[in-house]
Amino acid sequence: MARKSKPSTAASRQRDRALAALKAESERQLEELIRRRLALPLEKRMNFLRRRLPGGGSAL
Repeated sequence: MARKSKPSTAASRQRDRALAALKAESERQLEELIRRRLALPLEKRMNFLRRRLPGGGSAL
């Protein structure tokens, strides 16, 4: 069975740079999302904790 040759070092370095840039952008966007959500008022930020009641309305 023939083995594939290893990628050239220049291509490997370019791929590593692209992956590092993608990771940095992903982390930046996550921090931005967290900041946006923290800027919301508490009742909107914690809306996922609310439970709907059978007779209407909601409670924590």
